[in-house]
Amino acid sequence: MPKILVIRFSSIGDIVLASPVLRCLKKQLPDATIHFVTKTNFKIVTASNPYIDKFFYYDKDLSVVITELKKEQYDYVIDLHNNLRSNKIRRALKKKCFTINKLNVQKFLLTKLNVDLMPRVHITQRS
Repeated sequence: MPKILVIRFSSIGDIVLASPVLRCLKKQLPDATIHFVTKTNFKIVTASNPYIDKFFYYDKDLSVVITELKKEQYDYVIDLHNNLRSNKIRRALKKKCFTINKLNVQKFLLTKLNVDLMPRVHITQRS
C-alpha cells in the first residue's frame, strides 16, 4: 500500500483542478494513502475532498510542516506546484518524485518579450 504526498500550494483554481489527479490516483491505486499539503487559507476548498486521506496546511513557516511530513515516511511525492517551496519539501523528504514541467522560462519569454516558444499542444496532452 503506497503512501503518496501531493503538493499544491495555490491558487484556488489550480487546487480544485488537482482533484482529478487525486481521483485517478485512488482509482489506479485503491489501497494508496494520499496526503495533501497546501496553504492554510485553502483549507475550506480541500477539507471535504474524498480522495485525500490526510491534510497538511501551512502559513509562513514551511519548516514546521516539513518536520511533520518527514514523520510520514512517504513512498512517493507528486509535486503539482514545482516551485522553490515545493522543491524544498522534495529535497527534505528524499523520495521518488513526479513533477510537471510548467514551462516557466517559455511563459516568461512569451509574456515579457513576446517570444512564443510554447508547445502547440495542451498541457494535458504533453508527456
